Amino acid sequence: MGPAPGASTIIFTACCSCLHSGIHVDSPPTAPSLTTSYAHGTSTRSLLSSTVAQTLQNAAERWPDREAVVFLQDGVRKTLSEFQRDVDQAAAGLLALGLKRGERLGIWGPNIYEWILTLFAAAKAGVILVSVNPAYQALELEYALKKVGVSAVVCPTQFKTQNYVDMLRQLCPEMDTAVPGDIRSKRLPDLRTVVVTDSRQPGTFHISELMQAGSSRHHQDLEDLQKKILCDDPVNIQFTSGTTGAPKGASLSHHNIVNNIGYGTTENSPVTFMGFPIDSLDRKTDTVGCILPHTEAKIVDPSSGQIVPLGAQGEIMIRGYCVMLEYWNDAAKTQDCITKEGWYKTGDVATMDAFGYCKIEGRIKDMIIRGGENVYPAEIEQFLHTHPKVHEAQVVGVKDQRMGEEICACINLKQGQDCSAEEIRAYCKGQVSLPAHSFRQDSEEQAEGRDGEAASGGARRGELTEKPHVQDGRTNLIH
Repeated sequence: MGPAPGASTIIFTACCSCLHSGIHVDSPPTAPSLTTSYAHGTSTRSLLSSTVAQTLQNAAERWPDREAVVFLQDGVRKTLSEFQRDVDQAAAGLLALGLKRGERLGIWGPNIYEWILTLFAAAKAGVILVSVNPAYQALELEYALKKVGVSAVVCPTQFKTQNYVDMLRQLCPEMDTAVPGDIRSKRLPDLRTVVVTDSRQPGTFHISELMQAGSSRHHQDLEDLQKKILCDDPVNIQFTSGTTGAPKGASLSHHNIVNNIGYGTTENSPVTFMGFPIDSLDRKTDTVGCILPHTEAKIVDPSSGQIVPLGAQGEIMIRGYCVMLEYWNDAAKTQDCITKEGWYKTGDVATMDAFGYCKIEGRIKDMIIRGGENVYPAEIEQFLHTHPKVHEAQVVGVKDQRMGEEICACINLKQGQDCSAEEIRAYCKGQVSLPAHSFRQDSEEQAEGRDGEAASGGARRGELTEKPHVQDGRTNLIH
């Protein structure tokens, strides 16, 4: 649920680590026990049925003087009891500003105390926190806020090169003349309230006003709400990276969050596999560990849906408490990725060994089907990066009249190097699937390629499939 790295060093030890230290099994498996690529995490501990607010309350009552939050650069230190009081005050303030249970509150910015305070305050007030990528620009922000109907945003004025308030003004010029809490925007019709965490701005509340807004009535309303908020209610919306289209808002419940301690996805809140401190170096670096308790994983053939043998590649699917409720306001996408039996299709290619350790190999959507054979680009890319002349490589599928698809290696060479397609094929022969085509980008295209990345840093592989204008023939190097 946290933001991208930001202004401060953070230590947060409040409720999760204190209560969940034993949720993962105590030691790694010592003997192979699996016969197929299916794993079910078991545990003698039951899942928690509490909400985020209840979990914090329990921790504060049990360890009131234990340090909970530390922001070293900002000089902020809070014990659990101090943090609990701040959360109650902020949650009552959210109610005082007019936010209602089930409404969406966007948090946008770097790692600051107000970020984590807003997270817990929203959960206690029954408001759904929307984690907005702190690197988003104006149009990306507009899409996210409109997609889930955000009615309030908490953000700093700016951080480094990101001027958050200016971008909000760009989308919502009505802010400058609006009464705080009564913004009426044409482009963002759901947005009413903006709270800034640092310098005061026209049309906004300051965080100090939020903290002081709650009256005794609002505190009573807050207390009454705790009896109505359920562990299966949505508490957080996280947007996917958007490398395969517009970002989707994964809706996570209290149950998802409080039972989470790894490999995972946004849709899995977000951890499903985790390693052990005493694992070998190879297992730590080559695998994502073993399945977490109360969670199932299977690796299936993407064509047949059948579980593949141990060591065979296929799509990894997850089932259990961790799976999101839905993609917010997107029933079709939800049905596409969650089966009727409750299995979430990760879209990741993986293998599993007899001990239950899982290794991520690539993405299903990147898979190349060459003459009926499934070819996974990541394996070829990893090998190409060992070539002494190759700076960067991506492998994509291109249409081929005979094979349906063929392998095309898109390569950036190291400065001052030259390399032929035949040299690349000779290097791959006997090691990995041979690229039928090679596409070499010059330095100008290298710079262009950086523009073809998503906001999260993921390369848009689909754009590369459009670039190589390959022709029939076993090799074709484009200069």
